[in-house]
Amino acid sequence: MKKLNFILVIALILMQTSAFAQSEPADSTGLPGDNFSLQGALEMFKTAKSPEDFEKKINQEDSHVNNLDLNEDGEIDYIRVEDKMDGNVHALILQVPVNEDEVQDIAVIEIEKTGDEHAILQIVGDEDMYGKDVYAEPFEEEAQMDGKGGPSGDITVRRIVVNVWLWPSVRFMYAPGYTVWVSPYYWRVYPRWWRPWR
Repeated sequence: MKKLNFILVIALILMQTSAFAQSEPADSTGLPGDNFSLQGALEMFKTAKSPEDFEKKINQEDSHVNNLDLNEDGEIDYIRVEDKMDGNVHALILQVPVNEDEVQDIAVIEIEKTGDEHAILQIVGDEDMYGKDVYAEPFEEEAQMDGKGGPSGDITVRRIVVNVWLWPSVRFMYAPGYTVWVSPYYWRVYPRWWRPWR
């Protein structure tokens, strides 16, 4: 009887331990970047008409991209966007004004025009927010079957770099007469349409 009780106690402990271990999301790093989706930001940028429109999209609650609360006031932070341009390269810096004197970089979208109608892009997460070497790129996959096929056929999957030239915001930024976007918003000065959520 004591042996049966001992086994039951051990089984209960193991079940509680495994239930606790499963409560943490599999992709969680414990860093603040867990609350901002780099891939989601790319999707918003892909459909945005301009850097200003992109800033609006990532700050809308229904986009499910931003859930940052860096100053821990219980409300989601506003992310501002600032474009830095050097020749054919743009760097869109995503930042959160944490207080009156401090701004925290979240990520940088790097865009390079590599031909008349060709551009490449990647978003790099800030090391303080995501850890070292965290980035996302738009890509497509191409699968190719080698050999005869069947259940033992070899399938090779290749990632193809996407030409982002046709994305509306990219074309907008490389249009003649484009003026670099610098968000006019800062600590406690936000657009009228924006309301922080919890």
